[in-house]
Amino acid sequence: MHIEESSETLIARQSIMNRQGECVAHELLFRGRSLDASAVVDDDFASTMTVVQNLLGRIGIETVLGEGDGFLNCTAEFLESSFIDILPAPRIVLEILETCELNDALAQRCRVLRGRGFRVALDDVREMTPEVSAFLPYVDVVKIDWPFVGQDMLKRITQVCHAAGKLVLAEKVETLEDYAQAREIGCDLFQGFYFTRPQLFKSNKATENSAALLGILDLVMREVDVNDIEHALKMAPSLTVKFLRLANSSSRWRTRVAEITSVRKALSLVGYKQLARWCCFMLYGANENDVADPLAQLIMRRANFVERIVRKISPHDERLQQEAYLSALLSLAHIPQGTDAGSFMRGVAVGGSIRKAVVSRGGWLGTLLAVAECVERGEFPTQAQLADLCSDCHREALLDGLYL
Repeated sequence: MHIEESSETLIARQSIMNRQGECVAHELLFRGRSLDASAVVDDDFASTMTVVQNLLGRIGIETVLGEGDGFLNCTAEFLESSFIDILPAPRIVLEILETCELNDALAQRCRVLRGRGFRVALDDVREMTPEVSAFLPYVDVVKIDWPFVGQDMLKRITQVCHAAGKLVLAEKVETLEDYAQAREIGCDLFQGFYFTRPQLFKSNKATENSAALLGILDLVMREVDVNDIEHALKMAPSLTVKFLRLANSSSRWRTRVAEITSVRKALSLVGYKQLARWCCFMLYGANENDVADPLAQLIMRRANFVERIVRKISPHDERLQQEAYLSALLSLAHIPQGTDAGSFMRGVAVGGSIRKAVVSRGGWLGTLLAVAECVERGEFPTQAQLADLCSDCHREALLDGLYL
């Protein structure tokens, strides 16, 4: 693939082969603005968010993956986030990075995600440790870090994984000898420079129309008739294209007979809740150079944090969880627009509690945002803030949620 000199965000893919020599999947890789095959990753969560943003919004899943599946590098933080909901579960393998702690909380989250149709892989396995063995029931694929594993351990990992019904992928396979040895040991999948080097993609130069995004968000928040939302999307062609990409990658779409080309059909698949989140997602992610914005990464973390706290305090109140999430998403949305929070929120039809939280940090949701800001600064919330958020009987759950 020829790529011209550009400052645009790049992602890359590397082929994953089966024993028949067929390409069955690609690993999705963050490449920043670099035109070479490597990248320095300072923030794994931000890198994953950038890959997802380009995959679903700016480039398109069919362009990057074709008919195959995608392996996506994930931190525990990303696995806990709600942004994982916009991914097409049947086509995505969630790779747990080697930096993640294989604890009970992560195991249960993997169980939930597998129940939704995702598959899970353990990345860069070099030993069959007790922690890896105990985690096998929660994964589908084990990736062996081939150059760093001795012959005896290679055989042991493969045998243990196969006995547990798991696929084994040999990664960083760089020579014919490596490939032959991996096949002989019994590996099921293969990845490395022997097959392909990472192939680079660049995102579309077109920036998002902020006014159109805000207009659509306003309609969604007011829960207007689908005809009005459909019309608003059609008035912004570049957004319509990206929205259709989102719908075509929806985990609710199973037939795969033909692409979804109707905005109305796309709306029925994605739903208002995900459309609202997508609008905020694209609003923060849009800038002239199409690069990962630190403000966007901050707001994604804030939204995930407040939603997690509300789940701890009120696990069955989905409406409150949604309000908290949207409050966080909107809490800094005025900054890219070059205005103040009060002026910005006058143009968005939201409930009074969300408006009060965003504009003045007032009310229960406002206190929740203030607590999130404390944590972002590395400070502990005040006793008054904690008391406002929950009663003593929920205090332990709240404190647990603060530092997950």
